[in-house]
Amino acid sequence: MAIKISTPTFLEIQSQLADWLMSSELGDDGYSEMVEMKNNDRVLVYTDEGQDIFNNYYDDVESFLLKYFEKED
Repeated sequence: MAIKISTPTFLEIQSQLADWLMSSELGDDGYSEMVEMKNNDRVLVYTDEGQDIFNNYYDDVESFLLKYFEKED
């Protein structure tokens, strides 16, 4: 039985875990090469390569989370 959580909460968890996995795999130096700071260092933006890596983790995390959680509108 899956636990129901709000869709925004699900997506935030998914995003945070994907980013954490990415930074863990790449290490501090590798991760810093995959991100750029915008708007006076207030917004983190992935490079094209970084976005591809993040997207792969994002999809993997979604598949994992859906085994335990159900998105609720």
